[in-house]
Amino acid sequence: MIEAPSPNLPGDERAVANVITRVLEERGLPAPQIIAKEPHRPNLLTTIDFGSGGRHLCLCGHMDTKPVGSAEWDTDPMAAIVDGGRLYGLGACDMKGALAAMIEAAASVDNLGSGRLSLLFTADEENAAEYGARWLAESQVVEADAVVIGEPGGMDSDWDNLHLVSRGLANFTVKVRGDQGHSSLSDRKKMVNASSHMAQLLLALENEFTPTAPPHRLVPSGPTVNPGVKVSGGVNFGVFPGSAEFSVDVRTLPGMDRARFESELETWLGERRESIPGLRAEIQFEDDPRGWLPATEVPEEAAITRATAATLAEVLGQALPVSAFPATTDAAWLQGLAGIPTLPAVGPGLLEQAHKANEFVSLDALRAASSIYVGIATRFCAEDKVD
Repeated sequence: MIEAPSPNLPGDERAVANVITRVLEERGLPAPQIIAKEPHRPNLLTTIDFGSGGRHLCLCGHMDTKPVGSAEWDTDPMAAIVDGGRLYGLGACDMKGALAAMIEAAASVDNLGSGRLSLLFTADEENAAEYGARWLAESQVVEADAVVIGEPGGMDSDWDNLHLVSRGLANFTVKVRGDQGHSSLSDRKKMVNASSHMAQLLLALENEFTPTAPPHRLVPSGPTVNPGVKVSGGVNFGVFPGSAEFSVDVRTLPGMDRARFESELETWLGERRESIPGLRAEIQFEDDPRGWLPATEVPEEAAITRATAATLAEVLGQALPVSAFPATTDAAWLQGLAGIPTLPAVGPGLLEQAHKANEFVSLDALRAASSIYVGIATRFCAEDKVD
């Protein structure tokens, strides 16, 4: 799968979908249904029916990756390299390794006598899910009693948390205007430097803005606010900067209110207008879903949580603490829109390995993943619904 490129942007999952389709056939699994908003953005869905009764579990992962970008790799990112107990390559950790483990689990799980197990492999997770989970949820295609997503869940080591929360997001840009003109006149004419004002706002937002969020025991630090994920301004030497802007990535928590968040942000900017002479600035949110995407949470007492916790303890030899996954996942759509309880990150690998050079996943974590998915399916699918 690593050697079947699927970088997003630009976005085209056909090559990896073809590999998965072939592997499913080789492993004796049902041929997948191809569900696509556009032909070059396929989603794959295959289901094993164990018999009447029981529950329906969906193991889910995305087929796309981030592009290589400017990251400098020590190996070919499009080649699967095994070295020192690790699998290297673009998508090894995020999250083609988990897809392979899910296929192996589905091929090796015993006939449970009841329940169903689906594999859902999505497109476009890395860029707003317009062709993937969002579209599937809007189209009411996905049916299951619970979803387990195989995002890399390790924070400090493989399999060190059971994540119940998937953070939401709010993305916006602060646009600043100044007085463009000849830079040699800045000591003679009263001119507003847009880049200077932008820098002041960026630092002020970083140091002063704390959005209101309900206290959450799994995220005591609250939401994260990261200004400057993108920065631009000015024209060139000799030109006094007349415009500048910076973009902000906020990761939200369950229970946060969009209207209150936007109001607090406008209040903060209003205070800066009073303290920074000549400031002309405005806030522009990205189009939804990037503008606002709510967080999700699965209760600790939910059937899928209990089945997963018991399986992790059995396979790993110890109970794991419950936690909140720092990133935003397809749980936003599968739970937030489709209403299916979704654990966001039960997968091999460390989150810090995603989106960087020399991405890897350990072979031990991959082997454990297959056993974990078998265990979750065995516990969850065969039980009759009681909650």
